[in-house]
Amino acid sequence: MDGEELDERVNVATRRVYVLAAAVATLAAGLTAGPVRELGPFADLRLPWLAFVVAFALSEIFLIHFEHRREAVSLSLSTIPLVVGLYAVDPVLLVAARVLGSAIALVFHRRQVALKLAVNLSHMGLEVAAAILVFRALAPDGGFGVASWPAALAGAVVGDILQSAVLTAAISLYQGRREGGLALSMAVGSAARLIDTSVALVIVSVLRSEPAAVVLLAVACAVLLWSYRAHVSLRVQHRQLAKLYEFTGRMSNAMLGERVVESLLTEAKELLHADVAWVHLDVGTGHRRIVLDTDGQLVTEEQPGDDATALHDRVQHAGKAVILERVDEPALASLGAQQVLATPLRAAGAALGTLVVSNRRGEVRSFATDDLPMFATLANHAGVALANNELLERLRHEASVNEHKSLHDALTDLPNRSLFSLRVEAALARGSAAAVLLLDLDRFKEVNDTLGHQHGDDLLQQVAARLRACLRHGDTIARLGGDEFAVLLPDVPGPEAAVGVARTLVDAVDQPFSLADVTVDISASIGVAIAPHDGRDGTVLLQRADVAMYLAKGNQSGVELYERARDPHTPERLALVGELRNAVADDELDVYYQPQVDLATGDVVGVEALVRWNHPRRGWLSPEEFVPVAEQTGLIHALTRFVLGRALQDCAVLRAEGGPGRVSVNLSAKNLVDASLVDDVVASLRAAGVPATALCLELTETTIMREPRRNVVALRRLADLGVTVAIDDFGTGHSSLAYLKQLPVGEIKIDKSFVLGMSSNTNDDAIVCSIAQLAANLAIPVVAEGVESDRIARRLEQFGCGIGQGFGFSRPVPLDELRRWVAARRGSIDLSRTA
Repeated sequence: MDGEELDERVNVATRRVYVLAAAVATLAAGLTAGPVRELGPFADLRLPWLAFVVAFALSEIFLIHFEHRREAVSLSLSTIPLVVGLYAVDPVLLVAARVLGSAIALVFHRRQVALKLAVNLSHMGLEVAAAILVFRALAPDGGFGVASWPAALAGAVVGDILQSAVLTAAISLYQGRREGGLALSMAVGSAARLIDTSVALVIVSVLRSEPAAVVLLAVACAVLLWSYRAHVSLRVQHRQLAKLYEFTGRMSNAMLGERVVESLLTEAKELLHADVAWVHLDVGTGHRRIVLDTDGQLVTEEQPGDDATALHDRVQHAGKAVILERVDEPALASLGAQQVLATPLRAAGAALGTLVVSNRRGEVRSFATDDLPMFATLANHAGVALANNELLERLRHEASVNEHKSLHDALTDLPNRSLFSLRVEAALARGSAAAVLLLDLDRFKEVNDTLGHQHGDDLLQQVAARLRACLRHGDTIARLGGDEFAVLLPDVPGPEAAVGVARTLVDAVDQPFSLADVTVDISASIGVAIAPHDGRDGTVLLQRADVAMYLAKGNQSGVELYERARDPHTPERLALVGELRNAVADDELDVYYQPQVDLATGDVVGVEALVRWNHPRRGWLSPEEFVPVAEQTGLIHALTRFVLGRALQDCAVLRAEGGPGRVSVNLSAKNLVDASLVDDVVASLRAAGVPATALCLELTETTIMREPRRNVVALRRLADLGVTVAIDDFGTGHSSLAYLKQLPVGEIKIDKSFVLGMSSNTNDDAIVCSIAQLAANLAIPVVAEGVESDRIARRLEQFGCGIGQGFGFSRPVPLDELRRWVAARRGSIDLSRTA
């Protein structure tokens, strides 16, 4: 409701009350000019009319206030001069004395506004006229005796009932709702009228018998009145202290419950019997007004109006609790207030705002100066509570910020490892399937090294935004550190869905990024672990996703699902590390050999050394089961030295017997970065007493291409010794022909997957033919693996492939068995030649 609508509603209500006051005044005047005027004096007792004017004025000045729960009633002693006047004053003059004396008190002492004054004077005139008529109707003519006493009481009670009815009607018309205090007002008023009437009748009796004794009676009554008022004042102060004590307790509880302002306004309304309460707060450079309206609804105005701000400024300038009337403060009109009690809110000398209550409930009494001390004290407590609440809110905010910082990455604002672990554990606790994805960026180090760490940080922020956009609500993405991110997919349908999400993330990262006007291309590798299949613990799932991620990075596949069989970090594999170390140290490993045969002549020209391990508990283990463990733990260097030394020694035996004169040994990528590799090769050759040409070192394309520039240097040093360098599993890796041209390659081995498929797949046949022709053009010998039939051997020979190796000739066998096989083959070849 805006100010104009509010003013219109107030004007309509005011007019209604004025109409009621006029009607009541007209009725009172009619009764006075008619039936009352015709009555004349009651008896021969005559008292000065002006004395009653003074008595009625004093009765309106020295009021007695009575409060019950939320209702308040003010009682005057006007019944005493009224009842005395029934006996001792002309009826018309009594009405005039009541109206004139009360008007003097209301105008000059209580300073009532015109509306209230009109209502009060009208009902006072009606009250006296009605009391006179009831008294004269019931009292014996001219009798001062006991028989007239009930009539006097009846007149006083009827007058009080009419007064209460008029006041209640006026309040209801003004507020637009039914006022509920009539019953209490009538009950308290009737009891008071009985007492006042009794005192008045005593005064009448004394005046008739001994008029001078009235002075003594007046002194006694004055002392009793003073004592009563002092008692009431003490009771009010005690009640106010009790209310303030309760107020501070409720404010403390409200501060704990974060309802300080609402509790403050509620308590202020209750303590001051107000219709509306609000607080005008200074917030930074602006203001905020929070209102508790007549219906108990809390309304917040972020931008208070000019009138509310003007009232706030005036109270702040006053620096103390003040009472403001609408006639003196026009700003109250738009605020819907006739009268307000307002005070500054301060704490530790700092201004917090202004507390205001408006429109004292009911027309019994307005805000008065005796309300100011309690209101100021309430404001002091409220100021402290608000300041403490502000401090508490600041501490809560700081705690929330610190908690956020402790659980989020400072660069990307994504959850960090701690929060990610908490959410994983929460997802696992629900018992549903969940997936943990671990993502690592490829080539991120190049960005940092080339563009600087600032642009590297920018790239991480862009990556975080892209990844977040690909996920569902409820999924979690976290940055674990560096260029490593983790994703939690709760309630994932299965491994296929998790892998699908992972590939979506990989595709998102594969799109170009713009950094410093430079377009940057990176990629990502993701490992996926599924709960509960791959683990029931967040740490385990993350570790296994990490294993799968490194497999994806090594295979350059983008995404890999965790498989226990490929995990080098299982407890069994960890136990295998110690056992393998002991096996190498104790010479418990075996070296088997698979012959390499010249396809044209059938001669055995060389052998490939393959390590074997007859585990005391697990039986025979293939290289695929323990060589990866050796690579990941550093044992590969000792293992390679063992195989190299044993193979060269056995090669010396074979050469001495006229057998194959060359042995091939496989190298790992870890061997190429070993600074002692060349020295180990030289030492093994010397120890075996064979030339460098008797040794061929095989490396896969993938091994060479991981760091081709550095690996080319190491391979050239080996080739300079006279050692043959062979590319193993050619065709399955990612080699570059440019690097192939630079490598000191002395042999190419075609991967057996192509050779095995030659008989059934024309594509494999074409690939083998192309590799053989490429090698021939580069003058590089070719060895074909996987030769299992004479037909394949003849086909390879047609392609120009000179050497074959496979089960069609022999499986890998120990040295002694190889020697017998070579001898037998030599004999069969000789026999075939002689034939």
